[in-house]
Amino acid sequence: MRLLYLVILLPFTLSSQTESWTGLSFEHEVSEQWAYVIETEHRRSLRAAPEEIFLLLLGGNRRLAKNSSVTFGTRLTPAANGDAATLRLFSDLNHKFPLAGSPFTLETRLRYQQDRPLGAAGSLRRVSVRPRIGLMAELTDRFGLVGEFEGRFRFDSRNEWARVRYTIGLEYEWNERTMLEIFWRQEDRINQSTPRSTTILGLYANYTLPDTRKRNWKYRHPFGRSVTW
Repeated sequence: MRLLYLVILLPFTLSSQTESWTGLSFEHEVSEQWAYVIETEHRRSLRAAPEEIFLLLLGGNRRLAKNSSVTFGTRLTPAANGDAATLRLFSDLNHKFPLAGSPFTLETRLRYQQDRPLGAAGSLRRVSVRPRIGLMAELTDRFGLVGEFEGRFRFDSRNEWARVRYTIGLEYEWNERTMLEIFWRQEDRINQSTPRSTTILGLYANYTLPDTRKRNWKYRHPFGRSVTW
């Protein structure tokens, strides 16, 4: 089991629009092959006219091979700020490629998702694929470095790349149960009338709860950044 508490997540855009994101996540590995996660998140604008939304996510993960897994889930965004409630359905294909003879691991994720405004016409549905590639390096026994690139291609009315993001993160293993991670992200919304860039600075604290179960496998932590990022 893992309790993931997003202690501080302060994204801010280049136009000085600041937001605060906080949330709580519970991850449980039922067996060596199966795991599930439940997440809640609150995002609040810190501008003069604050806007806020809540997110609820449910996901499952199935181990396919030693370094491969598939993730599937749904995320509900209740109606807020004049926008209709939206239901997201997604599935991920995840793989890790440890690079022999080096401290580096190549991580890939291919996500297919549909965003469906509840009660709205089907024409408002957004369908996307989101390929992501990352490189993780174990600098020392306690420090790790992560670099990622992700794109989003929409298959609905747009049929074009809609978003790209770049992320760099530093992980610190405080002890065998606690890990801290600080990251910087640049996200660009492209191919639209008013392109927008957003810079995000975040800090995660991860704590693994004690587990008295007798098991013959090592925790995979199958979700990690794959769901929350």
